[in-house]
Amino acid sequence: MLLIVAAAILGAAVGLYVRPRVFALAIALSVSGATQMVFVFLARLSEARPDHDRIIRALEFFSILDVHGLWPVMAAAGTGTLLAALGWSVARQDTTDAFWFPGLETDRRRGVRSMELVEDRAIHAEARERLDSILRR
Repeated sequence: MLLIVAAAILGAAVGLYVRPRVFALAIALSVSGATQMVFVFLARLSEARPDHDRIIRALEFFSILDVHGLWPVMAAAGTGTLLAALGWSVARQDTTDAFWFPGLETDRRRGVRSMELVEDRAIHAEARERLDSILRR
């Protein structure tokens, strides 16, 4: 059961810091599902050992050792991600469109809006004409 709590905390942390938020949800679900499957794999692997009861009890302390135990863990991670992301959005009073899928107009670091800031001058037209004349030859 500790894995469910850990998945919710992981989902909340990923939901706060990873953008776009849909990608954060995919990361949280993948990591929590993979962790659950590792616990199930370790339980199946330990069945051949003579002291497998003690190992399985230790693994059951952290999670449900059934393949169907994957769903509560992934649900906790997804819910943690969504609630943290929505809570962060509400606290900042952002629009939800740019929150879930940041568009091209919101990202200035990659130079998307930089062409809007460039003035069209005569020297640009001359340079364009020279380039066109070179390429025509």
